[in-house]
Amino acid sequence: MEELAAAAAMSPYHFHRIYRIMTGEAPGETVRRIRLARSVSALAERRPVGDAAVNSGYATSQAFARAFKAVSGSCASEVRDQPALLDAILTDLRKPRRRAGGASSALDIEVISLEPLRVLAIRNVGDYAELNAGYERLFGLVLEQVEECELQGIYGIPLDDPRFTPASKCRFDCALAAGEAGRSAGGLDDRQIAGGDYVRLRRVGNYDDLHEAIDLAYAYAVDVLDRAVANQPLILHYLDDPEEIEDEQQLRADILLPLATGA
Repeated sequence: MEELAAAAAMSPYHFHRIYRIMTGEAPGETVRRIRLARSVSALAERRPVGDAAVNSGYATSQAFARAFKAVSGSCASEVRDQPALLDAILTDLRKPRRRAGGASSALDIEVISLEPLRVLAIRNVGDYAELNAGYERLFGLVLEQVEECELQGIYGIPLDDPRFTPASKCRFDCALAAGEAGRSAGGLDDRQIAGGDYVRLRRVGNYDDLHEAIDLAYAYAVDVLDRAVANQPLILHYLDDPEEIEDEQQLRADILLPLATGA
């Protein structure tokens, strides 16, 4: 750990945390994953499990077999005759495993340039766990003016942290992008989301549990990029419709944290 931290010009304490933020796994998990990936070639050649254990650096076949099954869900001795399954296991081992509620890999946290975006929005005040009613009202107001085929995205703008603000006072702007269609009317506001650099963290899991992932976006901006956060709210871009996805732990959302210019 000390050598890795030195190569990254960080203290071991900060390196461990930042590495986990960037990759979604601890350094030790990365080592184990890569060691197991090295074993697949021996299994593909139908060599003994002991050879695969040597390839992956495990001292005994039993230790390797336990580790392989824990990661892949399959017995090493059984997959040697299943090339397609071995390919799938190798593909999975080539990147950090996705965890519900967190970033799925290093590529899921990045800096993007966002064009200015016009949205139609309403302000919802109350428990963030009850936002469905706010979005139902929003869709009702927007679809009075805009054809459903013109809708270009579902967005949210949280203005409070529900961990520190009473649920009854939490403000949240429910928003829909519809190009140039629609206008302000009946509680519907015409808003402009500023363009510029944003930290984009793609998070997978229940939409009600976003705030720890939001913390990761802030940590990435400050600790990894050494960038200041812009004085404007972060944006949530909901990529899936909960009514169309059976497993709520597979819902995808982009957390978009604005970065200050000239930093």
